[in-house]
Amino acid sequence: MKMHTDCEIVIFVSSSGHCTLQCPYCIVHPVAKRQPSLDSDDMAFLLDTLRKKVFLTFSGKGDFFAGYNNSERFLSTLLARNVEICLDINGILIHEFPELSTAKLEKIRFVNLTMHYQQIKQHHLEGVWSKNARILIDRKGAEMLLGTIISPALKAYWEESLLFYEKQVFSGTGKKLVLIRDINADWNERDETFLESVTAKFSHMVESVHQEDFAAVFKGSENVLCPAGKNYFRIWNTGEVQGCPIIPDLAKAGNIKNRQFSRRKNFFSCKNPMYCDCNIIEGLGKMITK
Repeated sequence: MKMHTDCEIVIFVSSSGHCTLQCPYCIVHPVAKRQPSLDSDDMAFLLDTLRKKVFLTFSGKGDFFAGYNNSERFLSTLLARNVEICLDINGILIHEFPELSTAKLEKIRFVNLTMHYQQIKQHHLEGVWSKNARILIDRKGAEMLLGTIISPALKAYWEESLLFYEKQVFSGTGKKLVLIRDINADWNERDETFLESVTAKFSHMVESVHQEDFAAVFKGSENVLCPAGKNYFRIWNTGEVQGCPIIPDLAKAGNIKNRQFSRRKNFFSCKNPMYCDCNIIEGLGKMITK
């Protein structure tokens, strides 16, 4: 994610402890179901403690909207604060999003919507998902990535899923789809050949084929000065705060459900920038490379 922000502090927030789906390629094991979620009081404590404009990127264990009831107005309440937001969602629930004011909508800097077609079909949610996708595109289409996971385990669904997207979303919106390779799966030559043929067949609506490589941007850098624990944090649905989940010295920074939060004074010198968090920090221009 390459994006400018004037926010000094960036926080990756895994706010939800629940997901409506159970995708076979999910990197969360087991899939988050009915676990605790962060609420408006937890986020108020965090923002009141920091007393600065904060960039919040919501992703992680559960789906953002599945973590709270529509009546709670969690997103709308949050957008009333001094924040900028990114949302990573599956599109099954979008709660109060359609009714957000223009001013609040502008604070949502980016939306990453993923189509999990096999699960959408299994749960008979084709109409719900396509309607929500069209709403999201209408309101944030220019600042949005719409992708689908391409996993060899679900190869039988590849063409069907793209036909569904073409008919239900692309035909009315023109929004192209990014095919995201499942990097945790074993790919053989037949899988690669089939992916090439499917991509060619739907080339008019496939924006790109993407494979995550979090370390690529750091090649050639001996080390970086990272704001983890100082100006970057990861907060989990349980309230646990980490500067970095990988570095033991940065792994504990409080728990906002217990109203505890601590910050380092200095940047951390790191020789191993190769993870999701590293990519987020660098993409927002907050990493100092050497």
